Amino acid sequence: MSDALTWTAVYFGLQILLGLPIGFVLISTVVVYSLAAGLDMSLMAERVIFASVENIIVIAIPLFIFTAKVMDHGGISDRLLRFCLALVGHRPGGLAQVNIVSSIIFSGMSGDATSDASGIGQVLIRMMRQKNRYPPAYAAAVTVASSSIGPIIPPSIPMLVYAFFSGASVGALFLAGIVPGLMMGIAMMALVAFQARRRGFPTEEKIVGRALVSATVRATGPLLMPAILLGGIYSGVFTPTEAAAVAGAYAVLLSVFLYRMSSWSALYDALLESAKQSGMVFLLIGGGFALNYVFTVEKVTEAITTFILAMDLTQLQLLMVVHAAFIVMGMFLTKAPMMYVVIPALLPGLAAAGIDLVHFGVIIVLNMMVSMITPPMGLMVFIVGGLSKIPIGPIFRESVPFILVLYGVMFLITIFPVFVTFLPSIAR
Repeated sequence: MSDALTWTAVYFGLQILLGLPIGFVLISTVVVYSLAAGLDMSLMAERVIFASVENIIVIAIPLFIFTAKVMDHGGISDRLLRFCLALVGHRPGGLAQVNIVSSIIFSGMSGDATSDASGIGQVLIRMMRQKNRYPPAYAAAVTVASSSIGPIIPPSIPMLVYAFFSGASVGALFLAGIVPGLMMGIAMMALVAFQARRRGFPTEEKIVGRALVSATVRATGPLLMPAILLGGIYSGVFTPTEAAAVAGAYAVLLSVFLYRMSSWSALYDALLESAKQSGMVFLLIGGGFALNYVFTVEKVTEAITTFILAMDLTQLQLLMVVHAAFIVMGMFLTKAPMMYVVIPALLPGLAAAGIDLVHFGVIIVLNMMVSMITPPMGLMVFIVGGLSKIPIGPIFRESVPFILVLYGVMFLITIFPVFVTFLPSIAR
């Protein structure tokens, strides 16, 4: 390790400990390294810019973010919520079941856990708290846990970022996430049913007849979006990036022109919020790519690859070691350092060990999503707790059974890759 890299590592560690924004940390770390190593920073900037321009995948990210914002501002979420209530509201733990099913459906349109938890999730927390039907912390815990499905079922923004760094097929990653995402939802719904019977949670009135038909018809437009996206990608009608543009246009068509539920000012707000969130993501991607270039220059990735191969582990043992490392890191870090720093450094070594990068992408994104609800640094718990004004401690306690169930799904799809690889294999 060179002196420049040593000082850079010290600087990076201090910034992380101080809790500075990870985008600033990544960019400033690369600047510090360039100065210490005497490199031309303009060359580094040029490489980052050209890498971003050459990889068309990154264009899909702001488009999917925009889609989620339009749906949130356009009232589409209300139609989906009514449909979910008709579908599972009468089951044990009715509104908690609705919370999970709505996350499954909404994830097929947003691809982002935060959008799910801060949008339709807040509506469900308010509904669950009415007349003291559910403890506030439990309502928040279900929302936090179910939001982890968002980045697993396509479209998925973390999967797009992973595809950028790994070179894995976006289409294959999207298909690979469907079964694991459904497994997560089913496992949590079974847990809720068990808890509802044990704790006496209420059920909702069963919706039948015309009301059921009406709820289904009103939700048909939004429900068609995942089918349009995946059908278009795998029929060859459009690429994953073009699918993101189609998703955005479809969301505007539904919200503004068909349902007339969104004003032009609301559309402007959606554009503004999308631009802010996209800017943050691009800062992270640029910083992560630049830092990965530093790792390449200093042969860090080469050293990691050598270390991984020298461990002489089976592929399953290696994946379990990586899972354990990410679980520990997830207790103290947000997902950003793991996604933009650790994963790019690990990928060459994992590929050299014969790991299927599509399989790894799904299981490691699931690992990071669960880390977002795991104490003490469960970011989603802080977000949901802050928005709903519910104390953090009780939410963490109520989240423990959901965390255990989700880790169970994660280890299951790690041990049996067929759950992940089946759909991509038949679509080839």
